Amino acid sequence: FVAPPDGKFAKILVPTVDTVRSSWLLRTFMEVERPVLFVGDSGTAKTVTIQTYIGGLNPEFFQQVTMNFSSRTSSMDLQRNIESSTEKRTKDTYGPPMGKKLITFIDDFNMPRVDTYGTQQPLALLKTFIERKGLYDRGKELNWKKMLDLLQCGAMGPPGGARNNVDPRLISLFNMFEIQFPASESLEMIYETILKSHLSKLNEEIAGAAAPLTQTILQLYAFICERLPPTPSRFHYIFNLRDLSRVYEGLLLSTIDKFQSGPEFVRLWRNECLRIFHDRLICEEDKVLVRKHISDLVTEKFSAMADAVNQDPILFGDYRNAMKEGEAQLYEDLADYDSVKVVFEEVLEEYNMKKKNMNLVFFEDALEHLTRIHRIIRLDQGNALLVG
Repeated sequence: FVAPPDGKFAKILVPTVDTVRSSWLLRTFMEVERPVLFVGDSGTAKTVTIQTYIGGLNPEFFQQVTMNFSSRTSSMDLQRNIESSTEKRTKDTYGPPMGKKLITFIDDFNMPRVDTYGTQQPLALLKTFIERKGLYDRGKELNWKKMLDLLQCGAMGPPGGARNNVDPRLISLFNMFEIQFPASESLEMIYETILKSHLSKLNEEIAGAAAPLTQTILQLYAFICERLPPTPSRFHYIFNLRDLSRVYEGLLLSTIDKFQSGPEFVRLWRNECLRIFHDRLICEEDKVLVRKHISDLVTEKFSAMADAVNQDPILFGDYRNAMKEGEAQLYEDLADYDSVKVVFEEVLEEYNMKKKNMNLVFFEDALEHLTRIHRIIRLDQGNALLVG
């Protein structure tokens, strides 16, 4: 395992039996210029496996174009992306620069909406493109443009929700592989590897205290999936590997400057579990269930430090020095409402000096919500939907 150079958590890929197999299949079919399509649930490393393969290719011989399909993607969007990465070679022949091949990676392959005639227009164009090795120019002349040295690969989730069924005639043109949910042994190995790599930067006390964390979170994940399945009234109770990864992304924000003991690190783990799983829940009964189970796990696995870890309020952020220019902003336990309130009051005072006055009252729930939103926004690819 080698951490990505830019440190982005989303690009981490820990080699397992499954990912090595998928990578080998992708490489083998790409070498003989056959389209590949990976299908699997969210968080099964479809995208990162393909991106890792493409990122490892020699840029002297390969260039890439990546598209993320959505319900609003049109056939013109697809054509523009392909044409912008190719150049004219002869009268009616186009392709990447001579000596190179262009790999087109399409993520969320089955997201385009179905039109009145039952067609997903970008996929219909892609079918023509793969079958006939070209496409028609969109100008008045409608000239045929032959495309050379282009390879295609894609990834998609199973149909359902916003994802649609794909025309089987298009699917037949791809070599399709199902990427399954990793076995529990693989999951444990993946997250243990990520955590140990980070703990090497902290001290031995934290490394020792954090040893049971991976098994503990997998137990929590299994409990939540079993006890809180999606229903018509709580259709968003869908938990997958992406949620597990988000917990570890939060753990990797810890630094030796702010975390020097086992209880501090395990308390961070409790905070990340609450933010990822608890904050999504919509009724008090479900929230109490998850809070109690997390506390029970802490008491069972970390009995010597359970009182310190389970103490409330639990507020983590990196904005304690927000008003001090030049000061490092490090993720830490903010301890209590009073210390958080002081920071937000300073920020509000400065805002009111420059903009139209906002009369905000920082009661405890507001402080908790602000801290949660701040945490989400600071994370790479963080996003939130506030409902109320």
